[in-house]
Amino acid sequence: MNSFEQEQLRARTDALQGQVDNVLATYEQQLRGIAKARDVLAASTAQGWSDDNMVRVTTNAAGIPVDVWVDPAAFKRSAPEKLAASFLQAAQFAARSAKSEMDALLAPITAAAADFAPQEQVYEDLPFIGKQVGDILPAPPEPEASAHAPEPAPPADDEDEDEGPHWKGLGAKHGW
Repeated sequence: MNSFEQEQLRARTDALQGQVDNVLATYEQQLRGIAKARDVLAASTAQGWSDDNMVRVTTNAAGIPVDVWVDPAAFKRSAPEKLAASFLQAAQFAARSAKSEMDALLAPITAAAADFAPQEQVYEDLPFIGKQVGDILPAPPEPEASAHAPEPAPPADDEDEDEGPHWKGLGAKHGW
């Protein structure tokens, strides 16, 4: 091998070493970003309110409800069907908010993955090299308009009311 070929080989080796160093630096940056994101996501919550402000749902970063608040007047001012819709709406708003926060937190990590691809596609058979992972969680469904509302239960007649033991009066009748 003559000196010209050795210089070409050395230049090529140096270029490949630069690419490897770049990939390792990106990988280390992603590991630090993932560790930071994990810590932040473990402690983060998101809230969603229903349009009627009767229900507030708090979720963790995965969109799982961890707390629910209901306006005390909700049972007086709302029918069960409307209150159920308020719960659903608030939970969906909170889940979408949690997903948005997660996406924003993971954006630098997934953006760094785009820089991870080697300049030469040596690994064409491995589809995950240099491609972004995508969303971790799918977007929560948009609320659907109900095709038909459930029929309300008929009002109870006083004559049909159950006269069996009730939890309030059971103890008094038996001396508890």
